Amino acid sequence: LQPARRVAFETDEGTWMSLDVSPDGKHLVFDLLGDLYALDSTGGRATPITRGMAFDAQPAYSPDGRWIAYVSDASGAENLWIVRPDGGGARQVSFGDDDSVLASPAWAPDGGSVYISRYRWSLNAYELWRYGLDGSETLLVPIKAAGRRERWSSLGAVASPDGSRLYFARSSGEEDSAGVALWSIVRRDVASGEEETLLPEPGVPGRRPFAGSYFRPALSPDGQWLAYATRSGGRTGLRLRHLDSGADRWLAFPIEHDQSQARSWQDLVPRYAFTADGAAVVLSRNGKLERLPLDPKRPAQPLPFTAAVDLELGPLTRVDIREDTGPVRARLIQDPQASPDGGTLAFSALGRLYLMALDGSGVARQLDTGGVPAFHPSWSPDGAQLTYVTWDGERGGQVWVRGAAGGAARALSEKADYYTHPLFTRDGREVLSVHSDNRARMQASMVFGSVRDATLLAFPVDGGPPRRVYAGKLGGTLHFGADPRRVIAHDGSGAFAIDLSSGKADPALTIKGPGWYFQDGPVPVDDIRISPDGKWALASVAQQLHLLPAPAPGATLDLSAPGVAHRRITDVGADYFGWSQDGRTIAWAIGSTWYRRALDDVRLNPAGQPDWSADAPDPARGVQAFEAVVELPRDRPQGSLLLRGGTALTMRGDEAIEHADVLVRDGRIAAIGARGSFALPAGTEVRDVSGRFLLPGFIDIHDHVADVRRDLIAMDSWGLRARLAYGVTTAFDPSSLSIDYLAYQDLVDAGLVAGSRAPTTGMAVFSFNRLASLDEARALLRRYRDHYRTRNLKQYLVGNRRQRQWLVQAAAEAGVMPTAEGSLAMKLDLSQVLDGYAGNEHSLATPVYRDVVELIARSGTSYDTTLQIANGGPPAQDALVVRDRPLQDAKFMRTRPYAAAMEQVQSRRWVDPALMLYPRLAADAARIQRAGGVVGMGSHGEIPGIGFHWELEAHVQGGMTPMQALRAGTLGSATAIGRAAEFGSLEPGKFADLLVLSADPRRDIGNTRALQQVMKNGRLYAADDLAELWPQPRPPAAPWFDGEYPQAR
Repeated sequence: LQPARRVAFETDEGTWMSLDVSPDGKHLVFDLLGDLYALDSTGGRATPITRGMAFDAQPAYSPDGRWIAYVSDASGAENLWIVRPDGGGARQVSFGDDDSVLASPAWAPDGGSVYISRYRWSLNAYELWRYGLDGSETLLVPIKAAGRRERWSSLGAVASPDGSRLYFARSSGEEDSAGVALWSIVRRDVASGEEETLLPEPGVPGRRPFAGSYFRPALSPDGQWLAYATRSGGRTGLRLRHLDSGADRWLAFPIEHDQSQARSWQDLVPRYAFTADGAAVVLSRNGKLERLPLDPKRPAQPLPFTAAVDLELGPLTRVDIREDTGPVRARLIQDPQASPDGGTLAFSALGRLYLMALDGSGVARQLDTGGVPAFHPSWSPDGAQLTYVTWDGERGGQVWVRGAAGGAARALSEKADYYTHPLFTRDGREVLSVHSDNRARMQASMVFGSVRDATLLAFPVDGGPPRRVYAGKLGGTLHFGADPRRVIAHDGSGAFAIDLSSGKADPALTIKGPGWYFQDGPVPVDDIRISPDGKWALASVAQQLHLLPAPAPGATLDLSAPGVAHRRITDVGADYFGWSQDGRTIAWAIGSTWYRRALDDVRLNPAGQPDWSADAPDPARGVQAFEAVVELPRDRPQGSLLLRGGTALTMRGDEAIEHADVLVRDGRIAAIGARGSFALPAGTEVRDVSGRFLLPGFIDIHDHVADVRRDLIAMDSWGLRARLAYGVTTAFDPSSLSIDYLAYQDLVDAGLVAGSRAPTTGMAVFSFNRLASLDEARALLRRYRDHYRTRNLKQYLVGNRRQRQWLVQAAAEAGVMPTAEGSLAMKLDLSQVLDGYAGNEHSLATPVYRDVVELIARSGTSYDTTLQIANGGPPAQDALVVRDRPLQDAKFMRTRPYAAAMEQVQSRRWVDPALMLYPRLAADAARIQRAGGVVGMGSHGEIPGIGFHWELEAHVQGGMTPMQALRAGTLGSATAIGRAAEFGSLEPGKFADLLVLSADPRRDIGNTRALQQVMKNGRLYAADDLAELWPQPRPPAAPWFDGEYPQAR
């Protein structure tokens, strides 16, 4: 990635500055915004040692003072480097190239090696390594070891002056009652490996004392004193311990807030160091540097500094995104199935069934399913009939058959319930389907994946009761291999065959590939299809399709392991896939385009040369593509409405128009001004809102909509309705859990699903995509831009710095706007800001100072803190649930099923307010906003609707004014997701998404809940129950869970 911008400024404050003191005591070295600086030991003007786009951090002087060790991603991945104090001779010491994170380098006393901790994502813990300057690498303390049940995390090692012992922090994953990770300080004999725990002290008989947490050890030059960090009352301080006598006392309190509840990739607190004479400790806190004498009678000495920050940044990737205005065109076709003769494609889209001739016309013909949503079409072996399922949330569904050429459909099932993936047997006499309880599906707070406890039923095509074949874990698309008597299903671990006569199941064949970043090692692939002749297997991994010889039942194969001949056969992606009836053709769909490719066209990699590269589909080699065009009318309310007499908070600066007229026409704001300041079109309805307060609709830019039913689409989402009832007119989901959420976006736009607007990035780009080049990133971006037709993208820990830069480069070229997962890791956050990501998600997880405030504000990268969830401290929503008792709130209970309400709020952990970090994080967001930065609001979606109001309140608790919080939740949010041209403020030409409040939110941010009416897309609703008030007054639709709550009797 080449720099395209430059940010330069002077600062006398720094955030999370790790430092060291030179052995001669004359100089300091510290890190600031990814560069290293040298400073006279008394302070002054800092001199840069390293510059450039690489993120350099955690410097440490060698024992002779001739080198500085540090962590850098200059190679594209994080590695250990050394450099001369004058900036010359930079040299890479370690040569890792994965997504590991390195932390806290410390020299061995002989100067020949460096101790360092290595974070492994899949285990969420640190290993302790020693890297020799001669290229040797030694794992000293693994995370997992034979004979040990616990996983150990080892962080921040320092050596005794004679090199015989190591001191470091150790965690086994335990937490205290407030969710704070517990760390101890361990002393390890380098020669024998024997260890002893120094802190906390051994327990006593009786009840175990409060353990506390102890970390970041530092040793005095003579080895007699140990400085370490710990907590008291929710704040972090520095203590001093005499190792011989055990005398222990406070040295400094408070210091920088620790990262016990965040990613400690720059250790749990910034590095501090003893002076060369051992008489003082030098540390950073409150954005400054200071010297703390060990003598408690001597005062702390400030070490004032100034640094000329000069940073190179990649191109900013924010783009202007406009709403489509024509018909709603389906982004997704689901479960496409070609007819046996290959001439017709059956599929579902937006809850409707379609047939499309595979002649390139793209014309799809809708099948009549009686107005009930229909899914999972499948052909009879002779192509004369189709089977499919219907389903809606309230009534369940049925299994159906109908003639492919026309005629009436017949229900094969009698009981309305939840049925999926119907399949004709090879002789055409029965239809198989997976069956489970519909109420269980609806009561689940979140549905993810297809595998569930279910029963395989066989329905006679000519009618009659079904035959129970098998019960157990079932999922995936039912299909046949070579044996017509055995149907193949998926149980989560792999594909397995079920004998249709006896119900006996074979052991599953398992194919493994890369998993989520938090999974250790290869994991079972998402789905498998065996070819009709039983010789081949298609495996779906990370929405890419792989071909390999079919393993035997019970076998386990790893696609990345030697000895497995296979090939990835897609580069853009594959949502749905399968085989032709004769097994000679592979078919898949991505978005609304269906592809087919001859099996003979695929070139496998040899078994001895495992490779992840794609044999990409090539039209020149006969690969065919057919785009399915399915369009529905877009919801476009017609007419003119004037809202008269209220105070309009427009979000154009601090503008407030009293006694305002707001004219809405055909879904957009046509005019706004003082009462009577413009003429009204003929036929305009006037609605008096005197004494009310009007403001733009809220835009939640980090809102994971989890209640939607996946695969079989529900035409109602209580979560989207709840959000709208609380004034969230746009619920932006950055990282939907599945692709079918794209269908909900289309259904909302068509007015078929009520609730907030539902734009999304689609599924985030994770590390399991295994990006190996910029070209692979470009192909991946085509999936989102060209097939899903979204210009928003979420990068979620896709890999190392090089891979993150490939993605941002590809996004800049494609005109796609990426936001990035921050993961409560400030080093990751800042590197993504430097790379030009348009947004960075989640809290920075530590108090920040002028350097970070200026960088983020000037970079243009947006920031949303999501304080409701983990943020570097306890979640804000825990405290707010305890305060507000939502189970006693009639509107809260009315807008969600009982099971969801209880899961969300019936029990929350109370934490002493002193332990809460979120007010300080909110204050920093306010500083960034005031400095000109883009700050939006995101509630994360755990508690839909009211959660957004809590997010506003949390920011005001931290120091935002109510108006600043409102601006962040409207225009700031719209800017963050590229939609400020059409949303976020009350201005002519923008969409009519607005709120009517009965109390002034500028006086009390809690007044946002005094919501009387909400308008979305020009439709005005009563906020209490979403009854439509204009343009077509109609009562609210009863939710499927209506009547769940008991009535007194």
